[in-house]
Amino acid sequence: MDMNDVIALVNTNRGNGKKESLDRMNALLEKIDNPERNLSVVHIAGTNGKGSTANFMSAILKKTSIKTGLYTSPHLEKINERIRIGSEDISDEDFIRLAKFIEPFVQEVEKELDERLYSFEILTALALFYFAEAGCELVILEAGIGGRLDSTNAIPTPEVAIITSIGMDHMKVLGNTKRDIAYEKAGIIKGNGFIVYPSMGKDIDEVIEERAATVKAKAINIQPNDIAITAMSHKGSHFSYKHLTDLTLHMLGEHQIMNAVLTIEAAWVLKEKGYAIEENHIRNGLKEAYWPGRLERIQDEPLILIDGAHNPEGVQTLKANIQALFPNETFTFVVGMMKDKDYMAMIDEMLPLADAMYTVSPDPYRGFDAKAVAEQISDKQVKAEAFDSVEKVIIKLKENDNPSNKVIVFGSLYLIGDIKTGWNR
Repeated sequence: MDMNDVIALVNTNRGNGKKESLDRMNALLEKIDNPERNLSVVHIAGTNGKGSTANFMSAILKKTSIKTGLYTSPHLEKINERIRIGSEDISDEDFIRLAKFIEPFVQEVEKELDERLYSFEILTALALFYFAEAGCELVILEAGIGGRLDSTNAIPTPEVAIITSIGMDHMKVLGNTKRDIAYEKAGIIKGNGFIVYPSMGKDIDEVIEERAATVKAKAINIQPNDIAITAMSHKGSHFSYKHLTDLTLHMLGEHQIMNAVLTIEAAWVLKEKGYAIEENHIRNGLKEAYWPGRLERIQDEPLILIDGAHNPEGVQTLKANIQALFPNETFTFVVGMMKDKDYMAMIDEMLPLADAMYTVSPDPYRGFDAKAVAEQISDKQVKAEAFDSVEKVIIKLKENDNPSNKVIVFGSLYLIGDIKTGWNR
């Protein structure tokens, strides 16, 4: 077995069973001696922001002596990014070793249940085994889609859970209203646990509060009045939260301040439970946190920002952030999205800020038709150009020597990953 075989096992669309329960996931975990029962977990769900929040928590815990695992998705450049202990991605050797170990159990479960396991189920089981084997004292788990039936939700009650946001995405799986989606996300709230979440409107807050009350969990609702933003630019932000003053972030955007505050509250829960987390760990961790592909600056002059906004809430957040950072300015946009998204509605959101739009498909099979999208944009009286490869987009961007021509790349994280890889190369 090599890494190509690993990817074939854990990074392809292979499942055929309905996602009506966690039975498949539980069966696989039982085959490998239930590693999740030996782990203490911070569990994070949400439409947007869960990866950034997981990274903030990881950055704080790196400042302590607590051995911490981090499980996130998707990856940008290499699948190993998804499974990390401290600052180290899982090695190819460990990935191959554990894939060899788990593959026979996958086959047993599939034969017994007459269903194919999903790749994310296999990868989650592998990650949990890896963290337990390594003796991690805490594990940060980012849910994939939803929460209630997500593979990561096969864990017992976590030390603390976080819901970052609720938006309209993955409706075929999660439901057609924000209340439906909130119900699925709130499924990560477990008996006698803790849930940290921001105020998201009466309807959504009620769903979370009802779930917390039903399972006797303590709900911690972030109040915007407790946050004071003192400075924000394209180089970072300064803010205060409750008694913590003059906090610094280098991750860009007002939304990252809320993600940081969610992390602070979760860290305080962990501290109350006996984890050695001090104020300086929080301050320094937040200041040094870095999460690639999320309003990330890859060039200063001309400025180029890349962001994995690929759903309506993410695009609206991106728009609000760039308007706050660069009031009354316009931009060249590069966009690439999957064809199952309502991509024209999201592009329309950005058109009032556009000098030009470049389109490129993020995937030859699942991506939108870049040429057709460019034609639709041109029909709206905005200059548009289609590219047949990310490499050609990068060449075009590198030709730009106008320091005032700011570029925003957004859409699928596959596009963002390809841009990062190609740009660095």
